[in-house]
Amino acid sequence: MSGVLGRSVETITGALRALFAAEQLATADGFLQRRDPRVSLCAITALALGVVLTRTLGVALCFAALTAGLARLSAVPLRRLLARSAVVPLVSALVVLPQAILLPGDALVRLFGVTVTEAGVAYVLLFTVRVGVGVALLSLLVLTTPFSALVAALRELRVPVPLVWVVAVTYRYLFLFFDELQRLVLARNSRTTGETGLRDGWRDARRIAGTFVLRTLDRGERVGRGMRARGGSRPPSPYGRSRRVGVADYALLALAAVAVVVSGVIRWTP
Repeated sequence: MSGVLGRSVETITGALRALFAAEQLATADGFLQRRDPRVSLCAITALALGVVLTRTLGVALCFAALTAGLARLSAVPLRRLLARSAVVPLVSALVVLPQAILLPGDALVRLFGVTVTEAGVAYVLLFTVRVGVGVALLSLLVLTTPFSALVAALRELRVPVPLVWVVAVTYRYLFLFFDELQRLVLARNSRTTGETGLRDGWRDARRIAGTFVLRTLDRGERVGRGMRARGGSRPPSPYGRSRRVGVADYALLALAAVAVVVSGVIRWTP
């Protein structure tokens, strides 16, 4: 699988692994890095909820500006944040793109018998911005807070233990799954000479997908047995410890609460 499909798999896999491996900025001296992990988790979750509630493009753009401001204060390069947050909204835009034609409204463009409406374009833009801001907020939280501190914050916030287990295990063992996929692609490429066509690429992709599923299930069984052998039935006890909540922490929580309230009021105001 050395053609376009193979290169795409390698690129996407590398991007996903990089998304979950980015914790080096968590040690920087930034605004969110100095906050208590519980405060950061609650505030970012509230801002994401505000983005979900909004149905106005202007409000969504305000959330985007707020996210950019938090990234600036937290010493997170905007280019890096955009690079980590661009893939999901672009895919989402492609998924909802037909709504630009299906939704009724005033005609914006007529081309080859197809009418693009203003309401459809507005819906696609709003949906894309909302998804992009939500992903950017999640990326900002991961970039500025070590994952172990997030797990500790979830436990201290009395999040159900099974949910904490799911989050922790999923995060940790995604590395193994991505490594497994990269090894399969590398092994296939090492046995392939020349450039393969699209049909051969899809055939190889089906074979690799089947092998990957079987190896993933086998790895999951071994991981489960290893956890049970090491006392996996006990609740997680992370090493992270909460910091002292200060004035800036309360200010961040107040800002997030106000943003959610304002977003909800604008949404349900006629």
